[in-house]
Amino acid sequence: MSIAEPRAWTKITVDGNSFQRLPVRTRWLTEKDDLERVISEYGADLEPGDTVAISEKVALLLAGATVSTLDVHVGREAKFLTRFVRPRPGSRGLSVPEKMQYVLQTLGRPRIYAAAAAAALTRPFGVRGTFYRLAGSLARDIDGGRPPYEELLFPPFDQSEAAKLCAELDERLGVGVAIVDINDFGGSIRAVSARSLSAATLANVLADNPLRQRLSGTPFAIIRPS
Repeated sequence: MSIAEPRAWTKITVDGNSFQRLPVRTRWLTEKDDLERVISEYGADLEPGDTVAISEKVALLLAGATVSTLDVHVGREAKFLTRFVRPRPGSRGLSVPEKMQYVLQTLGRPRIYAAAAAAALTRPFGVRGTFYRLAGSLARDIDGGRPPYEELLFPPFDQSEAAKLCAELDERLGVGVAIVDINDFGGSIRAVSARSLSAATLANVLADNPLRQRLSGTPFAIIRPS
């Protein structure tokens, strides 16, 4: 299957430099797939100097780093706190009880209750995002608990683990590798390899969310300076 078949290259200019981007559509991936093999299978046209930007969710799934919702036992506190969550359109955020419970267990009750109290105090003044700023990246970035992964949670990669995975793939594939968490509201670059474009450059190149995974099933993209 040629990577050029499902989607066309698009071009973007960042700080006077041009980049081409190709979101790559694949078959449906599961935890039984191998990330390196998937990239090799669908990235036959990769060239030296390219960077492969991989969706963090897919990297977590194929690395076996997800959490089963069956292993998360939701308590009364989590159910109570979810009542006050106001997710963005198209997102459920921490309104999913299993996600709230996981965050409570991982970050601790004092931090979550402090963040919730601060959010309650600042919201009447039109200040948004206080809870996530204080609770941190886990609360902000945890995904899953909804179709098609109702039974899985996707905690964000530990940065050192993400960097290690990028370095291993870089060495084996011979191109730059980045793990990214990008959506229509922004996102972040979790890690990059030695051959990859810088995190700052990638953030700008991917700012318009060319992966658009929910709409097109494209777990990674090829970024090429032009």
